[in-house]
Amino acid sequence: MRENVHDTAVRFRANNSLIAAASLKAQREGMSLSELMRHALRKEVRGVA
Repeated sequence: MRENVHDTAVRFRANNSLIAAASLKAQREGMSLSELMRHALRKEVRGVA
């Protein structure tokens, strides 16, 4: 059984250079851009009740 189930799509606009930098970071860390964004979101809201 999978630990995380992604059941909601999220859309937002971002500067092209930010997305390019994020894509490179994701590639260097062996993950997809989507995985990197989910990781960043989890990190941001960690500890919020």
